[in-house]
Amino acid sequence: MTPTSGALACGQTFGARPLLALKPQEGCWTEEFKTYLLRGTLPEKEEDAERVARHATTHCIRDGELYRRRPNDVSLRCISKEQGCELLADIHSGDCGHHSSSRALVGKAFHSGFNWPTTLNDATELVRSCEACQFHAKQIHQPA
Repeated sequence: MTPTSGALACGQTFGARPLLALKPQEGCWTEEFKTYLLRGTLPEKEEDAERVARHATTHCIRDGELYRRRPNDVSLRCISKEQGCELLADIHSGDCGHHSSSRALVGKAFHSGFNWPTTLNDATELVRSCEACQFHAKQIHQPA
């Protein structure tokens, strides 16, 4: 299979946010997609090459950063798992955090303009390991 190189056009992003100051990390999952989109080079393992070629159609490059194009023509910046977990922790229990559920955390991360492959699993693990969430979950919050 001959790869078609060249990054596709990105849609709009959610605007300038302070969180966009995240520094790109070398060696994370985004490198395979960047290499394929910029140079047309696929990984050596056949399974990885097929996965990258299939998923690269939903990704694009803007200003040297990898973005995932959504069906609504909004692009989400792809970040590493470590940066994503920091972002989730900040949303969940940061200065303005309110210990929301895992699905709400994922929605807020996407609404902030970020994406990584294990978003829902990371959010679920964060909520399950949050001591405050586990303590207050046992209480009934409805009026009598």
